[in-house]
Order: sequence, then structure tokens, then C-alpha cells
Amino acid sequence: MARSHTIPIPLSRLLTAVEWRALCSSIAAATKTHLAVVDRDGWQLGGPVGPTAERREITIDGERIGTLLAEGDAAIEALSLTETVLGAVIRQAQLRLDAVAEHERQMATTIGELNDKRERLDRAVHRLEELDRLKSNFLANMSHELRTPLTSIIGYGEMLAEGLAGPLSLDQRDYVQTILGKADQLLGLISAVLDASSIESGQLSLDRMPVMLTQLVRSEVSSFVTAAQKRGIQIAVEAPVDGMILGDRKKLRQVVSCLLSNAVKFTPDSGRVDVTVRGGTLIPGDPSSPPAVHLVVTDSGIGISRQLVPQIFEPFYQVDSSSTRAFGGSGVGLTLVKAYVEAHGGSIWVDSDPGAGATFLAAFPTAQVAGR
Repeated sequence: MARSHTIPIPLSRLLTAVEWRALCSSIAAATKTHLAVVDRDGWQLGGPVGPTAERREITIDGERIGTLLAEGDAAIEALSLTETVLGAVIRQAQLRLDAVAEHERQMATTIGELNDKRERLDRAVHRLEELDRLKSNFLANMSHELRTPLTSIIGYGEMLAEGLAGPLSLDQRDYVQTILGKADQLLGLISAVLDASSIESGQLSLDRMPVMLTQLVRSEVSSFVTAAQKRGIQIAVEAPVDGMILGDRKKLRQVVSCLLSNAVKFTPDSGRVDVTVRGGTLIPGDPSSPPAVHLVVTDSGIGISRQLVPQIFEPFYQVDSSSTRAFGGSGVGLTLVKAYVEAHGGSIWVDSDPGAGATFLAAFPTAQVAGR
């Protein structure tokens, strides 16, 4: 009564005990017999029946799953009726088992496909990680290799400018100064790429010492004043606190320089840049946060869409590709700023809207907090 390849089913699992009692009672009452059902594991319901009771084996694919016992004048009729009912029950059970088996097969297939995809993704991730490591090593090696001949170019250019190879005409001196300016610009770009690769490889280290942020800011501002004045841009400094930080002077100087450079670069002629060093908390607006020194740089430039603010700290990202041509820049400056600020235990925030300028706030822990 069963289809092939069906798993044999214990009778005790086909119906509940209550259902079996109801089935046996109904058939026994209808046929006026004593009826018992025994499965292959010895489970029995119904009866009692004597040793002379009629027997009928219930099989699936030739394997016995139970026995029907009936005693009385209508024993054969009772066995046939019970077998017919069990046949219907078993067919339904087989259908359920077939559905479960098919579901398990599909699940196994799906799990196998997912495992294959996971393995392919793992291999792809490992390959990308290896390529990223090779890229970082390549950038670091190329930066070092480029820096060596560039240093020689700058050195010989300075000797020419000083007249060590003989007097220069005004035109020649202008040419040499142009060469030196472009060489310095290229050296700065190479250094930025090298620093970015160091950050990616996790090799960023700090040479900590006490640093007066106010003094450092005033020193950096003085180097931008001349270029800013040529475009009518006013740079104002407000520093009511000394701003003592325990940090790496060189990297802090790069933070200030990059923020000032971007502010001046993206501010139109006759605009304004405000630089403030003030006291505050490590999380601005949270009085329970540890004390900190805030460096705030505000410009009246082109601004940034709020949706794009999180992306400006990504390596080599430009808010608008046209800005690279219009304003220059490698796209790694703010990446370095964020990395250096966070390496000092601080954080950086941006508040900006298109056409309304931008405000960068870098919070550094004070020397006492940083030194704990």
C-alpha cells in the first residue's frame, strides 16, 4: 500500500493515542469485535484479544510496521476495514514525509549553494585583502623611490637659486623658483600618499610631547596670510586658551595646515576664514565628557552637502570631480586629518551646507587627560 523509497513509519507516530483509541473503538463497535493494534516496537492499543485472534501484518515496501489483531465473528471484516483506514492514513503520512524529504533536499541544495557562495566570497575577500596589502606596499615603495630623486631635484634647484653654479638672469631665477615650487608641491603629495598608505597598513605612530596648539595655529596661519591676502581673503584668529595637547607636533601641524589650506582654497576671493582655539569637552555639548581643546576652522566657501559629509574623509574622495581641476588636491588630506585627530584620542565634526561655507571642529583631549 505504499510507494517505493518511503521511510517505514511506526504506527504510533501516524496518529495520536487519542485518535488511535477513537479509531479502534469505532471499528470494534461497528463490527462487534475485539480489535488491537500493535506496532513494530511493541506498542499496543485496543483489545483484549486472545491467541487465536485473526492477524494481519501491515507493511511498507515489504517491511513490517505493525500488526492488526481482531477476534470475533466479524474479525476478517474488522481487519479489512481497519486496513483500509490505515491505508488512507499511511498515504497521507507518506505524502507528508515526501514533502518533508523534498523540503530537506531543497534545503540541503540551498545550504550547499550558500556554502559554495560563502567560500567564493571568502576567497574573493582574501584576494582583495592581498591586493590591498600589495597596493599599500606599492604606494609606500613608490613614494620612497620618488622621494629620493625629487630631493635631489630640490637640492640642485636651491643651489641654482643661490647662485652656486653662477649668476642667473631674472628669467632664469623665475624658472628655478617655478621648478622649486612645483617640486615642493609634488613632494607634499608624495608625503601625503605615503602617510595614507601607512594609515591603511596600521603603522601610524605618534611621537608625543607637550604642544601649545595656540602657538602652532598662529605659526601656520602666518604661512597662509600672504597667499590669502592676494585674493582678498581675511584670516582671523581667536585663541582665548593656550590649548596644551600631548601629541605629535608634526602631525598636529599637518592637521592645522590641511584645514587652513582647504578653507582658503575653497573660499572665493574677498571671503573670510576664522580660526578658533577654545576649551570644551571631548564630545561637544556633553558636559559629562572629558575636557578637551577645540580647533575650529570656519570658511565662507562653496560648502558641502550634508549627505556627502561622511564621505569627505574617505581616501582620494572628491565631493565633485570638477573640484579637483578647479581647486587642486589629492583627496587624501582630510583622510589624514581624521586619522591624526583620532590617533590623538580626539574626534572631528563637520557642519556645512552648499554655498554656506563649512565649519570643521577637531576636539583633542587636554594634556592631563591624554597623559592618563
